[in-house]
Amino acid sequence: MAYSPSLETALAVVKHQSMQTEKCLAKKQLMDALKHCSIMLAELRNPKLKPKQYYELYSMVFDSLSNLSLYLVENHPRFHHLADLYELVQYAGNIVPRLYLMITVGTSYLQCQDSPREEILKDMIEMCQGVQNPIRGLFLRYYLSQTCKELLPADDPEFNCHFIIMNFIEMNKLWVRLQHQGPLREREQRTKERKELQILIGSQLVRLSQIVDDDWQLYKDRVLPNLLEQIVQCRDLVCQEYLLDILFQVFPDNFHLKSLKVLLKALSRLVPDVSIDTLLETLIDRLNGYVERKQLEGSASDSDDILKDKDLFQIFATFINKLNEERPDLPLQRFIGLIESLLNLSLKWYSDSYENLNKCFSLAVTKYNEYDKTIPSEFEYLFLDLLTLKKIKSFNERDLDLDSSFYFQLITQCESYRQLILIQKLPLQKTIINKLLDILITGFSSTDVKNFPQIESKAQLQNLLAICEPIIKLKERKTIPATKRHSATLKDFTKNSNINNNGNDNNDVDADTEDEDSDLIDEDTEMWMLNSSQEKITKFCHSLILSLSQSSTMKSVETQMESISIIRTLLLKGGKNIKYTFPAMITNYWRLIRRAHRLKAYLKTNTQYYDNLIKKTFKSISRCMNDLFNQCGNTFLDSIYKLNLQSASLADQLSLPEIAYDFFTQAFTVYEESLSDSKTQFQALVFMSQTLQKTRSLYKDSYYDSLIVRCTLHGSKLLKRQDQCRAIYLCSHLWWATEITSIGEEEGVTHDFHRDGKRVLECLQRSLRAADSIMDNIQSCELMIEILNRCLYYFIHGDESKTFITVKYINGLIELIKTNLKTLRLDKEEEENNMDSTDAQERRLTTYAFGQDGSCIHLSNLKGIPSTVSNKITSTNIADMIDIPAQNFERTCGYVIKQTEIDDRFKVIVI
Repeated sequence: MAYSPSLETALAVVKHQSMQTEKCLAKKQLMDALKHCSIMLAELRNPKLKPKQYYELYSMVFDSLSNLSLYLVENHPRFHHLADLYELVQYAGNIVPRLYLMITVGTSYLQCQDSPREEILKDMIEMCQGVQNPIRGLFLRYYLSQTCKELLPADDPEFNCHFIIMNFIEMNKLWVRLQHQGPLREREQRTKERKELQILIGSQLVRLSQIVDDDWQLYKDRVLPNLLEQIVQCRDLVCQEYLLDILFQVFPDNFHLKSLKVLLKALSRLVPDVSIDTLLETLIDRLNGYVERKQLEGSASDSDDILKDKDLFQIFATFINKLNEERPDLPLQRFIGLIESLLNLSLKWYSDSYENLNKCFSLAVTKYNEYDKTIPSEFEYLFLDLLTLKKIKSFNERDLDLDSSFYFQLITQCESYRQLILIQKLPLQKTIINKLLDILITGFSSTDVKNFPQIESKAQLQNLLAICEPIIKLKERKTIPATKRHSATLKDFTKNSNINNNGNDNNDVDADTEDEDSDLIDEDTEMWMLNSSQEKITKFCHSLILSLSQSSTMKSVETQMESISIIRTLLLKGGKNIKYTFPAMITNYWRLIRRAHRLKAYLKTNTQYYDNLIKKTFKSISRCMNDLFNQCGNTFLDSIYKLNLQSASLADQLSLPEIAYDFFTQAFTVYEESLSDSKTQFQALVFMSQTLQKTRSLYKDSYYDSLIVRCTLHGSKLLKRQDQCRAIYLCSHLWWATEITSIGEEEGVTHDFHRDGKRVLECLQRSLRAADSIMDNIQSCELMIEILNRCLYYFIHGDESKTFITVKYINGLIELIKTNLKTLRLDKEEEENNMDSTDAQERRLTTYAFGQDGSCIHLSNLKGIPSTVSNKITSTNIADMIDIPAQNFERTCGYVIKQTEIDDRFKVIVI
């Protein structure tokens, strides 16, 4: 029998012959119907049809044969006997139509009660061996499987399993043989076609699982050995991957648990290119599903008793370790996939066993070391995913708070996890550590105490800190200066467009230069990255110390101080980076000092112990200051200065004058040796005077007197006269202490204030001399008004006999200011009268900007400043400048007049 040359013609023939068959069957003309069926079935002999085309043709044939089978069953034995017909169809001229007709008649006969079932089934499956063409044989046996699906003996599962397995084995052989037909260049195309046919093979295992059901013994003795033997022996990549995946999916999970070692042994015998990690992941997912199912059921089963003494994790770990030894060529991505599957298993079955997790990461460390740190950069993502547990399904289903608690335990308990992080390349280390810090900081800031990670030992603390070391240390990198960024960008452009006259690339010309500059980064980018990492480290250290206060074993003040010292020692490795992190350590030292002081006052016992502890902590603060100075030098002087003053203030509040004096001395040392800018010096003295004025314990042993004299002396040595003036009159307050309500002081009740009116007067007189010596009359007059305001302050807050700021002195100062203002007005009138129109116009356009301290600057020097700043600057001409001190003086005089209504002493002040 011939077949059609194309699919379209074949479909038309099948459709026509099917209609003719139905007509003959309607007329009870069975022989004619079988003849038309043979012609129709001959189309399945076409070797040129692709799998999809053949399946389309097969589907149409199957529908027609189903109608024939229905007719045969309905008319047996009245019009024909199926036993005779079964013998008759075997005389068909071609083997493909013959076997299809034989199976159709045979399966129809199986539906009859008097049929010899087993003999017919055996005969059909043996006869199918006559077709060895891969595609034709596959579909023939698939047809046999479909038609016999519901006709196997219900009371003989062993026979049924044997029948399905035999059919499966032959189908698998045909499927594998398909790979080796045709030229080598079409190998990929054949692999694609084979995958289109894999559902035919998989259907046999699905049917087999339905027959086995929950019969473990049948599965163990007859099914599994035959399936694994066929899968392993076929030595085909596509076959082994697909069939093992189907096997893991369709059979019960408790069967896999009981036969685990057999399955793993089979996995180890697969061809090298098999995705063994994917198969293991599928198997472990099934086993994890068993746990979830049992948790939902809330009951035990027979398999629980079997697995009671079985260490599932150890079985898999041993398998992976042995596989690595036997298969050193196993690709890295496959091996990492195996470890991720093992982690999944451990987290599901042994959620509290961090020892198992440590073993998993130990395997990864071993594999990494085998590569001798020559792992290509394109595979770094494998370790990033592994260390951040990106693909761990059991873990990602947890809540965020549990994530942080889990990572906390993972880092502190798993040495191999920390080791695996620290052997990665530095950029990858930083990426991983930053992700971990984000998670941990989130956990430490959690309000849920149950999920709050708690540090219970110094070892845990050190383990947490160990992973931070790569981003703590200062890494010298080449940066592109701001002045060279444009040229660097231009260089990149010319490099990318470097084409010679012949149209060829000249990229090799600057190859050496490109390699040399490959690590160059922008200065701003480098600084941003550095600040971000150090900020994160600082937050993390704060979180660690916060965790210590919640710990049941580490919450004592002494233990926390030792822990901060451990952190400080590690942070010191950061070199200049400590300017970002050490202030956090110092503030935490301050907090613990206050806590120790409160405990001392509350317990009222063992006070000497707490005194020694506080002094020891202040020494640690001092060492931090020294480290900051030695490492950072001039780049951090202002902060070092202020930290010393704040530490001095704290020591004073705790009545520790010696310690407070030492910190003030260190601050003065920084000022004298390192602060050279005049503006910085002035601001530093202002901060110093503010801090000193609030001290109380320094009154003893003349500490206070020596410090305030030193502060005033430095003020008198400032470079600018206006700075000298302001610094000295501000220092006058150091000799006139005022009440601090937070410590219970009250004016008129507290009598031990440090007050010396003579010194106050001396300071004001010295500042007045400095103001009078300034050549700029406008600025000189403005400073005198500021001094007048200070005099009025002392006049209000003290008796003349104590402050020595008498009415006579105030009136004399007012008269001096009036004289100066009068001179300024005369100068203004004379200047305006002498100016011609052009000159006057130019002078009116001459504008100045005034600062809060009274200083001014010509606006022509402010070109290029941001508009947001320039819009806020008060601009005025010279005439208006002269009016400013006059207006300030009028406001002061108005205040004095108002005070006369309240205080009679102000009536004698002459305005």
